[in-house]
Amino acid sequence: MKKIGVILVLVFIFGITFTSCTKDISGPVDLDYLEGKWNFNKSTASSSGLTLPYSTNYLKNEDGCSKDYVEILAGGVVKFRNYLPNCDFEEKVGTWNLNGNSILISVDGSSFNGTFDIASLSETELILKINGTYEGKSGTLNLYFTK
Repeated sequence: MKKIGVILVLVFIFGITFTSCTKDISGPVDLDYLEGKWNFNKSTASSSGLTLPYSTNYLKNEDGCSKDYVEILAGGVVKFRNYLPNCDFEEKVGTWNLNGNSILISVDGSSFNGTFDIASLSETELILKINGTYEGKSGTLNLYFTK
């Protein structure tokens, strides 16, 4: 569960940067697209104006297990589902709410918390962007999901 945070820390430690080729969405977020089961797929990062390719498959998926996923449900309920070693299954339930093109996700006991900008959304792909600072260097982590 800590791997999302670990990925962010590693990105900032090494100053690795990636400029995302996705376009920002305009207009209101389509809840018909947003609600549903989203599999964690990969991440990219950018930091401090440097442009170096950085992309990695989502490291948290355990070999031989189903992919970890987040399920965004109507009524502000979010379920974070995580496969542990030996494919043991863990589920944490939290809340979400939408504010313009940002989504606030709160899942106690999980690393999947915060305010994310919705960088791209379609029927089959969701890209969440979160900005942060580590040791004085600012950067962005993009999380890619597929339905």
